[in-house]
Amino acid sequence: MAQRRSTTTELEPGPGWQLLITGALVFVGCDVQATSPAHPYAPASVGDEWVYAMPQAHPAVQVPTTQSIDRILAAEQRGDRLVARVRSEFFGGTSERDLVISPLGVTPELGSMTSAVGEVKARVAEGVYLPRELSPGMRWDWRQELDTPVSSMSVVGRCAVVGHDSYRGQTAVHVRCETHNRMITAAATPPVEHVQTEDNYYVRGIGLVRSVTTTPQGYRAEKLLVRWQIAGAPAWRDEPPAIAVGEP
Repeated sequence: MAQRRSTTTELEPGPGWQLLITGALVFVGCDVQATSPAHPYAPASVGDEWVYAMPQAHPAVQVPTTQSIDRILAAEQRGDRLVARVRSEFFGGTSERDLVISPLGVTPELGSMTSAVGEVKARVAEGVYLPRELSPGMRWDWRQELDTPVSSMSVVGRCAVVGHDSYRGQTAVHVRCETHNRMITAAATPPVEHVQTEDNYYVRGIGLVRSVTTTPQGYRAEKLLVRWQIAGAPAWRDEPPAIAVGEP
């Protein structure tokens, strides 16, 4: 089971946040609104589905646009945490993981994750991956330590809300994260270190509508929501989104 230790996650207080002190531990938490298990930017009802187009670009390689589908298979309340099982289909393969929503927000926990290389386990999961409320200027961080059959990884992300955009007439919150990944393979080779920037856009009641991942080496991958079926969300309409494919 992944460790869930308190961290020095920096969440600059905004509406809906307050400073909580428990013994010697100090952290920022949600106010009374946090008693609700639902996350405004991470819907998790059984049957919810997101379909994304995934164009990619690399300086030396032409990569065709592909499609991915995320679907909520199951969801249950466990104390003050909502745990949903997510199935992802992409590149002709599938994987499953847990989406864990605590009173603070989406956590970096994965549960028992399946992948093409086998089971992925989060040995350590700290901080908040996506807070419940997103206000400009907020900053936070998170950390994972993952084990797979072929490698171990340490992943650290630092995120901030940098502004707003528009998506199909809805306000989209723009979150930018810098992620540092250090991977140690089973073979006796030096660790591989990797840094990437993610510009993610979230719409209340729908979730992630666009994600742009870039690296210093020139790689770029985009994930653009093209269709969805979400309980309580506005109906999907077949029209171009206001957020265009291109630079974040």
